[in-house]
Amino acid sequence: MNTKTSIIIERPIDEVFAYVSNVENMSRWVSGVDRVRLLSDKVKAGATFSAEYAEGIRKAAIGFRVVEFEPPTRFVTKSERGPFSFPFRGTLELRAVGDTTEVTNNVETGPESAAVRLANILMGPLLQRGVRRRLQEELQALRASMTRSH
Repeated sequence: MNTKTSIIIERPIDEVFAYVSNVENMSRWVSGVDRVRLLSDKVKAGATFSAEYAEGIRKAAIGFRVVEFEPPTRFVTKSERGPFSFPFRGTLELRAVGDTTEVTNNVETGPESAAVRLANILMGPLLQRGVRRRLQEELQALRASMTRSH
């Protein structure tokens, strides 16, 4: 399943990229993320980090790898370990629009098992609407967080 949503943030592209690629800021705008710890010396392609993730009463650590790091336009991460039965890949694409920045968040989930493939077939549109709503809420939280921090 591939779900994408966008928002305009009234900040320059370099500033927005610096904020979203600082993985320790994730807890300020990504739903369910509590603590993030960079496991590599700096954020770059190949870097790893972990995040504590809470969904309801369940908490777990998720391991991530930075797949692409292309300042100031592209930041891609992929889950490597965690409580989910399928990996996911998150792509943040940034585009300068005058003095503002359009941020597009695209999450791809790959069906790894027959059960996940079946769930995508039966409930795909419903799941996708829920994921899209959540991504939009996260982008709104990102915009609010960047407004508060400046």
